Amino acid sequence: MHPTTKAAATKTSGPTGTLETVPLLHPQGCRTYLIGDPVSKEALVLDPHLDLFHEVERRLTELGWKARYVVDSHTHADHPSASGALGEKLGAPRVAHRKANHHGVTHHPEDGDILHLGDAQVEVRHAPGHTPDHMVLLTEHAAFSGDSLFIDGVARTDFLGGDAGVLYDTIHAIFDDLGDDVVLYPGHDYAGRTESTMGAERANNPWLRMADRAKFVEQLSANPPKRPANMDALLHLNREGVDIPEAIPVGEAIEHVRAGGSNTVIDVRMGIEFDGEHVDGSRLIPLDQIKARVDEVRATPAPRLLMCRTDNRARMAQKTLEELGVSGLSVIEGGIEAYRAAGGETVVGKAAMSIERQVRIGAGVLSLIGLVLGLTVSPWFFALSIFVGMGQVFAGVTDWCGMGLLLGKMPWNQGSASEAVETVGGCAATAPDGGCAASLPDVGGCAATPPAE
Repeated sequence: MHPTTKAAATKTSGPTGTLETVPLLHPQGCRTYLIGDPVSKEALVLDPHLDLFHEVERRLTELGWKARYVVDSHTHADHPSASGALGEKLGAPRVAHRKANHHGVTHHPEDGDILHLGDAQVEVRHAPGHTPDHMVLLTEHAAFSGDSLFIDGVARTDFLGGDAGVLYDTIHAIFDDLGDDVVLYPGHDYAGRTESTMGAERANNPWLRMADRAKFVEQLSANPPKRPANMDALLHLNREGVDIPEAIPVGEAIEHVRAGGSNTVIDVRMGIEFDGEHVDGSRLIPLDQIKARVDEVRATPAPRLLMCRTDNRARMAQKTLEELGVSGLSVIEGGIEAYRAAGGETVVGKAAMSIERQVRIGAGVLSLIGLVLGLTVSPWFFALSIFVGMGQVFAGVTDWCGMGLLLGKMPWNQGSASEAVETVGGCAATAPDGGCAASLPDVGGCAATPPAE
C-alpha cells in the first residue's frame, strides 16, 4: 500500500446484497471512498483527490472492481479532483449535481435517485448548505456525508454559495431519520478518523445537539476565515477541467502570495540559501529531502508552487514528485531571483553563497588540480579534469548535477531552517491560514469551528 494512504474495508448491508467501503486517506484530511459490490464487482469512486489517482487505480485492480461511477459530492474548493482524469481513464461516467455545472459530467441525479452497483443500491440526496450542489450518498447502513456533516463538526458555509440556515435544514432533513447504527463516512477528517456512527454524532457533535436554528446560523456565520488564496485555480480545474500549469510566470506567483497564498510555496533550495532569502510563509523542503518528506508536500494546499534560485532545481523536484504520484505542481519561473526582481517581497537574512556558485568553484578547483598534477606527476591525472568537464556538460544537458547534490549535503549548507516541519494533527495537514480542507477545523478548514457552549 502506498505510504501516504491508509485503507480499511468495512461492509454495509445493501437492499439485496453487501457493499464494501474502502476509505483512502490524504494528508490534507481529505477522504476518497471506493464503494463496491463484491458480487458484481461494480464500484463507485467518491470524491477522488488528484494525488490519489494512481492509488485509486491500484486499489480497484487489487480488489477486482470495475468503476461504474466517478462521483463528486460537490464542487471542491480545497483540493484538485481526479474525477475528470479517472472518468476518462476508467471509462466510467462522471456524476455530480446539475448545479455544479462541471464540464464533462454526464449524469446529474435528482434528490432520491438511485445509483446501482449490481443489485445493490446507493441513494442520492441533494444536500445544499456547504455548497448549493452538494450531495449525500446513502446505503441502508451507511451515510457518505461529504462536506455537510463531519465527525464532531459541520461544514463551513461562507463561500461558493453556502448558506448556514440551509445547512441546518439539510442536516436535520437527511440525518435525523437515520438509525443510530448507521455508519458515517465524512468527506474530511483532521484527526485521522475514517468513520463514526449517527448514534455517536447525536451524543457528541455539538452542532447536532443545537436545536435552535437561529443560534446555529449565528454561530456558524460568525468570524469566517479569509478566502483561500488557491481557490480560483482549483475551481478552474474542478469545474472546467483546466489543468494546473506546469509553470507560472513570476508575476502570477507574486499576486498569489499577496492574496495570502504563501503557504503553498515550497522552496527546494538548501537551508543556508533559504536562511539568506525566502518568501515569508513559504515552506523549506530541500531537493535532496523531497522523497523522504513527500507527505509534507501532499499536505500543502494545491496548486503547490515550487521555487528555487532560478528554476532548475524546482523542475527537478517537480519531476521527482510526479513520479511519486503528487499532482498540482507549478514551478515559479525564474525562481526567487526573478521573484525579487519583479517586486516580490522577501525576507532577507545572512547572505550565503549559492549552490551554483559553489559548484562552479568546486569544478574549477578540481579541473585545475587535475591539470597541474597531470603536468607534474602523471598524465593520468588529466582524467580528473576530463571527468569534471564531462560532468558539467552532463549537468547542463540534463539539469542534474551530482556535485551540487553532494555539496548540498555538506554541514555548511544545511542552515537553521532545514529541519522537517511537523505535520499537525496526525493524518491531518499542517495548518496554513485560510485553507479550505488543508487546515484543521479551528484554523479555517472546511469544518466549522466548534460552537460556543
